[in-house]
Amino acid sequence: MEEHLLENAIRLAAKVHKGQTDRAQKPYILHVMRVMMRGQDLEEQLLGALHDVLERSELTTTELAAKGFPARVLTSLEHISRRDGEDYVTYIDRVAEDGLAMRVKLHDLSDKMDIRLLNELTQADLKRYNRQLAAYHKLRVLAEQARAGQPRTIKGKIGE
Repeated sequence: MEEHLLENAIRLAAKVHKGQTDRAQKPYILHVMRVMMRGQDLEEQLLGALHDVLERSELTTTELAAKGFPARVLTSLEHISRRDGEDYVTYIDRVAEDGLAMRVKLHDLSDKMDIRLLNELTQADLKRYNRQLAAYHKLRVLAEQARAGQPRTIKGKIGE
């Protein structure tokens, strides 16, 4: 059953991301698969495979639920999916509300910040990298606090 869900998530992601490329002009599905492979359990792997599906398609969580994906993963998918017109700080704060979304977003940011995948760094790349790095550090601290059962104590701005 578990492998079946993961296979379905991979097939769905491949269909949604068909023809899409990343900033290095590589197939976008490779990014999605790298995020999925960083997952430590089935929930992280499922969310990793699906993490950009809502942003890059017309699919809804209701439609994904009808395909058999677990409610817990779909709740986290809502948290990890950036909404139209949403500023980055608000988005990261919403990701931080959900432990699973936070863990997978850390995987996502780790992959996006791997500058070895780029041929060159532009000023726009550096600005984006710095913003992602600040988000990564904030989410990492919050995830560590959650694992230790500590209250959330980090508040801070992430540059636009």
